[in-house]
Amino acid sequence: MSPLDVVVKEAGPVTIVAPSGDIDMAVSDDVRARLTSLVDRGRTRLVLDLGAVINIDSAGLGALVAALKHARAAGGDIRVCALASDVRALFEMTRLDKVVSVHATREEAVAACASS
Repeated sequence: MSPLDVVVKEAGPVTIVAPSGDIDMAVSDDVRARLTSLVDRGRTRLVLDLGAVINIDSAGLGALVAALKHARAAGGDIRVCALASDVRALFEMTRLDKVVSVHATREEAVAACASS
């Protein structure tokens, strides 16, 4: 069980968060804490680049939903991009793709988030 590697970059008003590895029960609290901490520091427009995430379990999805609610309560939003096919299928099965904006590329997500 290794900690999740997360790269955070700022692109103007948008913060890009790019985790790599699985977002599962072992790291879901860490993911939630990192995302809500960014929002609390005023980085309310987040792009979650999930291109290097192979698997997300229910705890991981719960962490994303909690962070999304926190960002929206602060007047921001979270967009996701670059979903692997298995992760995209999970987003569709749980209908999370109806709640959060899903973009094909990081560039699309950043552009959409910056203009919102």
